[in-house]
Amino acid sequence: MGQPQARWNDRGATRQHVRNVRLEIILQSAARCFNRKGYQATKMGDIARELGVSKAALYYYVKSKEEIIFQCHSAALDVAMEGVQMAEALADPADVKLYVALRHFIEGMTDRLNGCVVLTEGMLSPRLYRDLVRRRDEYESRLRRIVEEGVASEAFAPCDPKMVVLAMLGAMNWIPRWYSPDGERTPKEIGETFARYLVRGLGQGGFHEHGSAV
Repeated sequence: MGQPQARWNDRGATRQHVRNVRLEIILQSAARCFNRKGYQATKMGDIARELGVSKAALYYYVKSKEEIIFQCHSAALDVAMEGVQMAEALADPADVKLYVALRHFIEGMTDRLNGCVVLTEGMLSPRLYRDLVRRRDEYESRLRRIVEEGVASEAFAPCDPKMVVLAMLGAMNWIPRWYSPDGERTPKEIGETFARYLVRGLGQGGFHEHGSAV
């Protein structure tokens, strides 16, 4: 991933492309600030300095810190749903589907969003918070169906799918607490390692990643 300032100044092919790239950069920089200083302590000026742009340039793309945190979590949920949709489209066993869904989310969250902040009440207005919770619940429900499928097919040991998925979400939500873009592990390595570990915990003795024993 290129440096934020270099990517910000890359005008790309179209105005919409430039806007999309710059919004992505804003979310990445904001996530770094929120994870380093906390949401309440982070000011719009901190995010602008992280980007290396003026506050006026920042306000051209986002109007408030609340809008940024909403966009951060909305983008993370977009990535999460991409992964579960990819998994649901596969003809593979449930353990492979779950691995694909979790890996895609973790890798995307760390690579495209530099991690994200854990959403808590008070960050957003009730309306925006309810919207994110609704989408989060849908993601949780679809993961649960994959786990239920795995239990039914005996790819997974008998378990409580709801509790299992909550445990997985808890593990993934903790990643922003320690993740650093400058760390030793790449987003791809983190996604593969976490997804493999979480899926193996449900198995009857390992699982097969697209036909190969893992």
